[in-house]
This record gives sequence, structure tokens and C-alpha cells, in this order.
Amino acid sequence: MPSKLTIAIHVLNVVVGIFSIAILSFVARSVILTNSFPSGTYPSDAKGTGRGLLFWPGVGGIVDMLLFIFLWYMTPPVGPQTKKRTAFWNGILFVASFIFGRPLIALIYVFVEWNGAHKGQVMARGGGYITTETWACAASKRGVQNAGSICNEIKTARWLLIPELVVAAAMLGLVIYRRVQVSRESRGLGRREGGSSRV
Repeated sequence: MPSKLTIAIHVLNVVVGIFSIAILSFVARSVILTNSFPSGTYPSDAKGTGRGLLFWPGVGGIVDMLLFIFLWYMTPPVGPQTKKRTAFWNGILFVASFIFGRPLIALIYVFVEWNGAHKGQVMARGGGYITTETWACAASKRGVQNAGSICNEIKTARWLLIPELVVAAAMLGLVIYRRVQVSRESRGLGRREGGSSRV
């Protein structure tokens, strides 16, 4: 029977995966809609780096979720394979760090990019820039078909990074706590084996 800590970690991992799937679906749909515009509708100078970066926590989060589950269940139980168990736990901690770090980096970048962009404009003016999201939001008010959907989907994906990051932070904290427990278990096992060998 898994411990409450193990169940909590896996529930949080799955929740992060669900957020990643949602982000990926919103961003992918916005790309499909953008590509459906007639030539010349979507400005070529619109900055799309932020939207492109949203694919990273989307795809990467799903891959990391599955890799985390695989490593967890491949980790040897407490026993003579102490070095192998430690190596697997280091891998688990590394993946958990990526699960947290990926949305953190994306969150910082996309919000900085959005904050610096011109709002309410369909063309960049005065040396500034527009993003796919800010263009779509402005174009929707001018009656451009599907622009409102693109605006809402990128905005939703961007804001979903915040709860994903919170859940990932909680998960990382629990994984670190469990990793400390594993180290103590390994040291305790080593002391017991050392004591029995001297008898």
C-alpha cells in the first residue's frame, strides 16, 4: 500500500500533466487558427516567441510526467542496492526540478514579453512590438474572424502557467522531503550492515 506521501506526489504529478496538456492544446489550436488566415491578415512582424515558448511546458510537462512515473516505479526498494536506489532518486529529483523550472522560465518570459508589447494595436509603431496575443486581441475588436479565439486561447495558456507552477513547487517540495528520507534510510541500513559484519 503506497504511503500518503507517495500518493500526494503522484497526484500532484498528474495534475501538472493535466495543466501541460491543457496548455499544449490551447497553444496548438491558436497556431492552427493563425495559419488559417488569408495571406496578409496576420502581420509578419508580430513577435511569436512567447507563444512558441508555451509549447515547452506543454510538451515537456507531459514527457516529464511520464518519465517521473517510470523512474519512481523502477527505483529499487530499501535493501542491498543502495547505490542504484540513490542514483534513481537523484534522477527523480532532477526530473522534479525540471517539472518546476520549465513553467517558471516560460512564465517569466511570456509575461515580460506581453507586458512590453503594444496593446490595442494591429501594427507595431514607434519602435515597439506586438505579440501574437496582443495582435489577436486588437484584431478581434476590428472584426477579424477567429482573432478572438486566438486571443483567449493564448491568454488562457499563459495564465495556466501560474497554477501549474504552484502545483509543481508543492510537488518538488515533497520530492525533496522524500529524498531526505531516502538518504536517512540508506544511512541507517549502512550502519546496521556495518554492525552485523563486526559481530
